[in-house]
Amino acid sequence: MHKKKSLRVLGAFLLFTYVFVPFAVQADIYIKQKNHTDEVNIMGQIQPAKDEIFVTWMGKDKARLDYSEDTSIIVRPDKKMMYTIDHAKMTYFEMPFNETSDILTASISGADLSGEEKAQAQKMMKGFAQMMTPEVSVTETGETQKIKNWKCKKYIMTMKMMGTTSTSEIWATTDIKINYELFTTLRLSMMPKTPGLDMMLEEMKKIKGLAVLSTETTAMMGTQVQSTQELLEASEKSAPARTYEVPEGYKKANK
Repeated sequence: MHKKKSLRVLGAFLLFTYVFVPFAVQADIYIKQKNHTDEVNIMGQIQPAKDEIFVTWMGKDKARLDYSEDTSIIVRPDKKMMYTIDHAKMTYFEMPFNETSDILTASISGADLSGEEKAQAQKMMKGFAQMMTPEVSVTETGETQKIKNWKCKKYIMTMKMMGTTSTSEIWATTDIKINYELFTTLRLSMMPKTPGLDMMLEEMKKIKGLAVLSTETTAMMGTQVQSTQELLEASEKSAPARTYEVPEGYKKANK
């Protein structure tokens, strides 16, 4: 289920970054979303149905995503740093922006290998990086529907990564005030640099407005995994103190 979780987290993070971010306000934005995953049987192993709450705080130049009780991501473009926090272990891992694609190269360069061995390792890592790069396609269907109090348009998003294909039906609304240009620079800085990232994010700009409801089907290992994401709240409020900081007493992880 590791690939499924990675794809789902990436998809959620992309939606938060490219759909939820562009509010034309100076105050913090609080976003609460419910994610439900159906029970699934993969290779004889039954994964029970699961409900999760995703909470996102967006400031003018910083953001935080809590996607489980134990894990948070803090994005600080002002410090050019991203922090992944493990609350259970009270540890955190930090990664500078735009270095994702260079991490493997740097580790190979510093390794005790011959020139030929480094060349072979670089070739292998290049193929691995390409395999890890998600391919995203977004289509506006032209369908409309009122969900809760919002008029929504329907989009179909397909994401492929590591041999896994995820298809999402997304209903998004422009009834909530949004400015698509104000945070363009912020959006780009929030995503780590990976091959093909610019094309992927450009495709996701086709989704106009705030996602209210999305249904995702992921095909993996001959099984279909289904999940639903629902917007519960999107409001302006002041974030609690130190929302965008690593909690006091947490230790930096070695890796």
